[in-house]
Amino acid sequence: MFIRETIRKKAGKAYKQHQLIRSVRTASGPRQEIVLNMKQLDLDKSKWKDLANAIEEKLLNQTNLFNNTDSEIDKLADHYSAVIIQNRLNTPSVKENTKETLDPDYKNVDINSVKTSTARDFGGENLVYHLMKEYQIDRLFNDLNLTKKQQQHCKMLIAGRMLHPASERETSRWLNKDSSLPEIVKFRGKIYDTALHRAAIKLLANHHHVEDYLSDKARDLFSLDEKIILYDLTNTYFEGSKRNSTIAKRGKSKERRDDCPLLSLAMTIDSEGFPKRSKIYEGNISEASTLETVLSQISFGDTNKRKTIVMDSGIATENNLEKIKPHYDYIAVSRKRTIPYEKWDTIDEEKIILKDKKTTLTMKSLEVGDEVYLLCHSEAKEKKEQGIIKRRQSKFETELKNLAEGLHQPRKMKNYEKVLEKIGRLKEKYKVGQYYDIKVRRNKNKATSIIFSKNSKGQLKSKHVGEYLLRTNRKDLSNREISQIHRSLTMIEASFRSMKSDLGLRPIYHQNDKCSEAHLYISVIAYHFVAAILKQLQGNGINLTWDSVRKILASRKRVTTTFNTKEGEIISIRTNTTPNLEQAAIYQRFKRLRPAIGDAKHMIKLK
Repeated sequence: MFIRETIRKKAGKAYKQHQLIRSVRTASGPRQEIVLNMKQLDLDKSKWKDLANAIEEKLLNQTNLFNNTDSEIDKLADHYSAVIIQNRLNTPSVKENTKETLDPDYKNVDINSVKTSTARDFGGENLVYHLMKEYQIDRLFNDLNLTKKQQQHCKMLIAGRMLHPASERETSRWLNKDSSLPEIVKFRGKIYDTALHRAAIKLLANHHHVEDYLSDKARDLFSLDEKIILYDLTNTYFEGSKRNSTIAKRGKSKERRDDCPLLSLAMTIDSEGFPKRSKIYEGNISEASTLETVLSQISFGDTNKRKTIVMDSGIATENNLEKIKPHYDYIAVSRKRTIPYEKWDTIDEEKIILKDKKTTLTMKSLEVGDEVYLLCHSEAKEKKEQGIIKRRQSKFETELKNLAEGLHQPRKMKNYEKVLEKIGRLKEKYKVGQYYDIKVRRNKNKATSIIFSKNSKGQLKSKHVGEYLLRTNRKDLSNREISQIHRSLTMIEASFRSMKSDLGLRPIYHQNDKCSEAHLYISVIAYHFVAAILKQLQGNGINLTWDSVRKILASRKRVTTTFNTKEGEIISIRTNTTPNLEQAAIYQRFKRLRPAIGDAKHMIKLK
């Protein structure tokens, strides 16, 4: 073998390209055959022959007895020989075997020549690709008029977000170096982050069609009734200033990242946890103002079934509820306590034990006009809120005491107006000011003392910690059913957590607005498939998070094993490692799951 340099011209510019060549004998005489296009080789010309020899030795599974190859050549030889072997295993002439059992094929093997190389992640890829086939994702991409290469990029981008959530640049590195996805989707060549960017933008441009297709498929595969629709918003933050962005706005961050520009994501899911529709808003959007747009999009499934929308208090304004009533039923957390405490004291309560068999939920209902109000008290919520309030009160009182003591110390705040301003800021910071009566005495413009004590209003509120008020126009439901439907809101909260923690929703590094929106949207598409996987596992008794599933499957690899035989052959086999017990338990929950790609064998005869 030897290396040859050629000159290629493109767009009027000349480019160097290097090729690995070997001489072969044919019926027409000796000919030269291109073994590998090496692109532009950054190596001194005096070392080209050494590199060609090193590659040939590795292809023939031979060991250099003198081991005088320098590290640079050895590293390049490892890379190029692995590429050549992989290309040979991927050629159409190599038969791929996906049978469960194989006919015996005995060889006398030199065990000292056995080498294992090119290990790639396979466990998660196998499961994700299976689900894409179940969803008939090719049909969707054909509807979008995507080319074969664009379809492959879309599959790898979505699967990459599920298995290795990262930027497109890191995803391309992972696909090229660590994942078997390119083999599974039969992609040939190098994967570039720019191609993944274009795939993301293409999916964003067709997001309504994509979401409708995935929602319809989930409904058919899992027999979803979609009577209950959960609606909520979340936001995620950017790294960087985003000064020229039209969508990145500063607002109240749900992750307490008020120091960063934000982007909001609204989403509807059903009571089984399957996403339906999503929409991206500016980071400072008001939750209440988003509902009307989403209402116009809730037209999926059986339109004859009247749907019930479940929402949190931030969205359930009086104006929004009036818009909902003509077309949908609703269950919402009331924004304000419209019924006085004294009224509830006269109503009998009902108690239920929640799924954890530890937490008690107390309920009282009252019909007011065309609505039913349900006052709920949760022991778990009370303990959590009491702990928060006590910590805040302790810090608030400590700050007030320090402020009062400073009135009698030199170089401390004493100005009456500034003391009042400081107390106002403490109330805003700790949010427990309504529990106290605070008096500031003064002598002219100087404060002389601060007196505070808990008031009756605060004591009354303390008795009702752990309570929340629901309102609904579903008079046909029992207290237990109303509460159960409302508690399903935890499904959408879990969805947002999964997208942020497991699917790379946060943070956003893109500078371009379209790329930022596409980044969020790919996470939403990925969650469509995650929800389907978790649904099938939970239906078969496996209650794991997606992160746990991903970690369990990560140790299953696809590897190439090369060895010499007594008959003078060099055999390379590309195969998948056997699933361990945990992996097999997950795979068994999916019907018709087979290896996404089977064994491939390539043989070179030396004799």
